[in-house]
Amino acid sequence: MIAVRQMREEDAERAAQVLVSGFAQIYHQRGHVPPFPNLESAIWLCRAYLDLDHDGCLVAEVGGLLVGVGFVHLRGAAASIGPLAALPGGPRGVGRTLMEHAFRLTAGCSSVRLFQDSFNPDSFGLYARLGFTVRDVAPYLLATDLRPAPGQIPEVRSYIPEDLPRLQEFDRGLLGADRSPDLAFLISTGSVLLLEHRRELEGFLFFRSLPARAIIGPAVALSERALCLLVDAATQALPGRSAVMRASAASPMVLNHALDCGFRVDHLGNLMVSGSIVLPPSQLFALFPESL
Repeated sequence: MIAVRQMREEDAERAAQVLVSGFAQIYHQRGHVPPFPNLESAIWLCRAYLDLDHDGCLVAEVGGLLVGVGFVHLRGAAASIGPLAALPGGPRGVGRTLMEHAFRLTAGCSSVRLFQDSFNPDSFGLYARLGFTVRDVAPYLLATDLRPAPGQIPEVRSYIPEDLPRLQEFDRGLLGADRSPDLAFLISTGSVLLLEHRRELEGFLFFRSLPARAIIGPAVALSERALCLLVDAATQALPGRSAVMRASAASPMVLNHALDCGFRVDHLGNLMVSGSIVLPPSQLFALFPESL
């Protein structure tokens, strides 16, 4: 019997070990770089989600052994699921059991979203059977030595606290999800860049500089050009750093611009959705909270 319960603070390290080992196994098998560079980064993720989405932090157990972990992020009428991992060598059915529990938590949401690694046919089959369809292709980009864009970018400036209300309104209007708690968390743990034209907000980008690598995104903009300028400003803030971001194949200009800045495509992901979704004109997907 696989039992699913809410994660507790004391579960964070064991859950992080499942995340690291579960993703490392499938990524190394396919020749890709795992999303967690070390155990500490996974422990941070678990604890951050316990603060941000306590009711959506799930663990699966068999006989007291933690064999799976998953996260649900409820944001008004929209929700996302992920990351989700099963312990290598554990019993079959852990992923499906976690997903069934996640679906109960998202009952009533008109849009449920998740990322699926395209090199993993098993997870694609599971999500397709559960009613998810592909709505965008999301290349996972890695850079080992970011090349900063030349020159000044006068349209881009740093965030100030007075920007929060219109930042939230801008984001909610383009994404159809209330990410207010996420934006507040990202503001408190990283940096924010805003792009304006004639005092009108045209886009924003978050980035966090961590010891192992920088995380760029989420970002939302009214045009691909606007998002390219924000990416340029991020490279200027992170010259020579290792970095990761998740782009959108629906924004080919931004993708090509990122490649010019030193990124490479490590692998492709699928944005899969159950229900409806309205995609903004141009965006970088969030790696935290995942797929929101």
